Amino acid sequence: MGKEEDAEVSKEPLLLEDVRGVDLAACGSLHSAFVVDGKLFTYGSNKYDQLGRQVDGGTTPDPAEVSFGATDVGTITQVSLGGYHSAAITEGGKLWTWGWGGSFWHGAGALGHGSKDAADVPMQVQKFVDSEEEIVQVACGAQHTVVLTKEGRIYSTGKGDFGRLGRGDTRDELEFEEIDYFYEANDSVLAPGEPTTIVKVATGNNFSAAMSSSGELWVWGRNDHGQLGLGEEAMGDMYSAERYPRLVRSLPAEGHKIVDFVCGEHHLVVLTEDGTLFEWGARTWLEPHAVSIPSQYKEVLQNIKKLAAGEKYSFALTNDGTLFSWGTKSSGCLAQGADCPKTIVEPTPVPSSTFGHQKVVDIVASKSRCLAITVEDEYSA
Repeated sequence: MGKEEDAEVSKEPLLLEDVRGVDLAACGSLHSAFVVDGKLFTYGSNKYDQLGRQVDGGTTPDPAEVSFGATDVGTITQVSLGGYHSAAITEGGKLWTWGWGGSFWHGAGALGHGSKDAADVPMQVQKFVDSEEEIVQVACGAQHTVVLTKEGRIYSTGKGDFGRLGRGDTRDELEFEEIDYFYEANDSVLAPGEPTTIVKVATGNNFSAAMSSSGELWVWGRNDHGQLGLGEEAMGDMYSAERYPRLVRSLPAEGHKIVDFVCGEHHLVVLTEDGTLFEWGARTWLEPHAVSIPSQYKEVLQNIKKLAAGEKYSFALTNDGTLFSWGTKSSGCLAQGADCPKTIVEPTPVPSSTFGHQKVVDIVASKSRCLAITVEDEYSA
């Protein structure tokens, strides 16, 4: 696909001037988005039409509204950004995608419109219009997309190598096709014999994951960084992959119920019901490993409201607005100041002065980009 543009670099968080009332935000590899009053705004690279609007020169630091055409689509309820494409859900569970559609040399894009044509503006995915299915979640990987419907069905589209689409093969798909594994097999540990109900989906660069209502996690796709957490049997070498969803058995086998999780570029972080954080992947851990928590932060980290992760870094945001980060300084996303060590292995509070002592209420991340939403009239200690 040619050499990617360099992402803009900032060593510390920068305030987006004149942007207020942000409801939600999202990051891709080289572009970002946020929603204000139900309207979508994008900025960053538009090399692959991923901004959904025309930009002179292909890149812009200035956010501008994305048009969804003449039809009033109502409020944007969710946004997800990938490496070369974007997706949004509007009122009524309608799914829109835009960006790079694919090519002969590099395979399918992840738009799900039935062709490899690029889309420089948002296009509604016709498959779900025809089936009248409502989409409640969408997750964009580097070159694939996974969605969850209101009825709990999972669909995927895009590049199929390493089994990232979860249907047992490595074929590319130009339209969304259902991952029917959860209707045909049930290997639940915490709820044996009960139907598996998926409540959350997420994607990394080239792998996918889904969490059930019983607190179990299934993973599939590439495992070259150990990102699937399946242990030494998978080895995490450059060829290892899973073409069907596989249950991460070690956690439920030990009685751990997962209540939230997030996919980084090549790793995964999960939160269990008892407040324990586990992580794996990034060529560091091949199976779930409990994150070491400094004793002075154990109490506040029992109240995590949001996880986020990118390439070799992770975030945990607590209910009181304290943001913790850990990972490598070279990621550029730790926000720990100039004296930050090369690697932070334990969750460490981001200084409240970083955000002008304003309370952080949301955090999103991707490969090497991150956005935090703060509340102007609420302050941290």
